[in-house]
Amino acid sequence: MTRWGASVSALNDPHERHRVLVVDDQTLTAKYLANSVVHRSDLELVGTAFSLAEGLTLLNDTQPRIVLVDLGLPDGSGLELLKAASRASWPCDGLVVTVFGDEASVFSAIRAGARGYILKSSGIEHIGQQIAMLIEGGSPMSPIIARSVLSLVANANIDPSPSRADAVTLTPRESEVLSLIARGYKRAEIATMLAIAIGTVGNHINSVYRKLEVRSNTEAVAKATQIGVI
Repeated sequence: MTRWGASVSALNDPHERHRVLVVDDQTLTAKYLANSVVHRSDLELVGTAFSLAEGLTLLNDTQPRIVLVDLGLPDGSGLELLKAASRASWPCDGLVVTVFGDEASVFSAIRAGARGYILKSSGIEHIGQQIAMLIEGGSPMSPIIARSVLSLVANANIDPSPSRADAVTLTPRESEVLSLIARGYKRAEIATMLAIAIGTVGNHINSVYRKLEVRSNTEAVAKATQIGVI
């Protein structure tokens, strides 16, 4: 269990930095992820853990805003860490960084509370940007994972009953924003396309989250598709 990055955080205003915890049992990968965090001025590395037990301890001790989670840990599943992060008393989002790209792993992670899913094989050189995207309200995913999620949603045996659809009413603008999210556009891109402020896009997304009772873009798209509102 390691607490790296403390000296770097002193160089910047801590109020402008988001706390990040790395949990990965592969030493080289963990160091790479940690270094990627340390070299961003908007992020602060609060610790690195190499097992589930260490990760859970550091999660509670450091209260990070973001936790990077490997699913295959030597003493258990990273799913337990995702669940703990989603139940945290402070804002905490879990971003999966793993080699497991099968559909069962992806949806188990989403159900456990993952807000993004990155495959190590697709490259983690942009992990800092992906963390920033997550903090801004996005759900970063490797392209092959995003395609898999959308494919499963499209091919699911869904029977959207009128009662379920009628229970949720999105405004035309909310539906428009959610449809663009489903197509993979980021908030800034949506703001430009619709000629509105990024903050306004965020307000529409937050309203959609409340109405659909979800916490991420992926969940919102999946649920809206299931009940037939987009």
